[in-house]
Amino acid sequence: MAGRPRDWHPVADNDPIPGDPDRMVSLGRTLRKTAEELDRQVRSLKAVAEVDAWDSKAGKEFREKAKGNVKKLEAAFKRYDTAATAIGSEVVEVGGGYQDKLHARPGNYASDLNRAQEIADAALKDAQDADQRKGAAQKSLDGLSDKEKKDDDEGKKKLESQRDAAGDEINAAREKINEAKRIRDEAAKRARDSIDAVINHDSLKDGFWDTLVKAVADVMSDIATWCGILSLVVGWIPVIGQALAGVLGAIAMVATLIGFLATLVQVLQGNAEWMDLGIAALGFLMMGVGKGFSKIAGKFAKGALGKLGRAGSARTTRQVSRANKNLRRLSGKSFKLGKSDVWKSLKEPFTEPFSASSWSNNLKVLKPGSGNYSKSLNELSARGGGNALKGAGRSYSIADPGVASDLKGIKLGASALGGQFDANAVNKISKTATRLSIVGSGITLGGLSLDGNLNPILG
Repeated sequence: MAGRPRDWHPVADNDPIPGDPDRMVSLGRTLRKTAEELDRQVRSLKAVAEVDAWDSKAGKEFREKAKGNVKKLEAAFKRYDTAATAIGSEVVEVGGGYQDKLHARPGNYASDLNRAQEIADAALKDAQDADQRKGAAQKSLDGLSDKEKKDDDEGKKKLESQRDAAGDEINAAREKINEAKRIRDEAAKRARDSIDAVINHDSLKDGFWDTLVKAVADVMSDIATWCGILSLVVGWIPVIGQALAGVLGAIAMVATLIGFLATLVQVLQGNAEWMDLGIAALGFLMMGVGKGFSKIAGKFAKGALGKLGRAGSARTTRQVSRANKNLRRLSGKSFKLGKSDVWKSLKEPFTEPFSASSWSNNLKVLKPGSGNYSKSLNELSARGGGNALKGAGRSYSIADPGVASDLKGIKLGASALGGQFDANAVNKISKTATRLSIVGSGITLGGLSLDGNLNPILG
């Protein structure tokens, strides 16, 4: 197929009938080959099911199952056969002019798309020719002086008539293109309706429980995705951030667990693959590993806060020297999770959402009228020198919600120490804790990205 016209002036801004009939035909032929193969399998299975020579219990059970599978294969054949017919395995050309193509008998979608494009392409050519004549006539009119217009009124009217006639031809071309759109849209509707009619009324149509389980899985997937993402980006908010992140994270995990169970049911129903279940399990594991890195960051941050607190109370030269030594030692230290920490990290995503104390404590912080929202706004204003928006910009962090406040404490503690302590060691401690926390958040986000809902967001 030749490429579609790019310039649709003066009848449209872009191609009003996009598409490739040849590619549709290629799809139709593929569907037709599949339908023919299914038809052969149906005939073969019927032949096997009718053989009575294998007269044993196993033979009888095989024939019964074969008969049941024949019905499913016949339904699948009907779907592919209908789709192949609706889309078309060849383009049937319609000869003649505009009226012949306009009133031609409807065919398959590929043929009608081709017919609509031929009408539109011819209309575009007519419109472009008319546009040139219209422009030439208008240019000649614009070039006439007042005297020429007065002395040659007949010539002026002739040019105006040519201009107006060309404008009418352009409008007629637009009407032809509208008819081409109608042909294309009606062809698409016929193809869609015929395919829908087969899908909605055959034995392969999902039953009530299949539809319900799929709906539950889809809804839980949406909830888990959005709440999971939000839980990673609100922990920096002072006073209420960690509580809000905790509630959102708990909701995400509950939704993920329900979605996991729904996926398991779909696998047992035959509507999902074991790979889908494995991906969901991998997502759980990654969230647990993410929690593990956050534990490391938490230990590092809390240790740094303790050292900074003791350093801040140093007064003598000897005490300052000892504090600097401790800070440098801490800045070069790498924390590792013990076996108990690993187990807790992997277990926490499953147990934390069902902890009553976790819910009650977080909801208590978020309760309207608790005064915590005002405290949060005041804290942001203080950090921004009286401007809450500036304070939010200075406070924002993508660190794990459970570590974000400790990281802020490290920065504030480092500022309070002034110039008498080792700034490089303090900065290294802060950067290390931040990096570990962000790695944990990144792994958690990776677990969430296994959900198909997140792909469009990231892409």
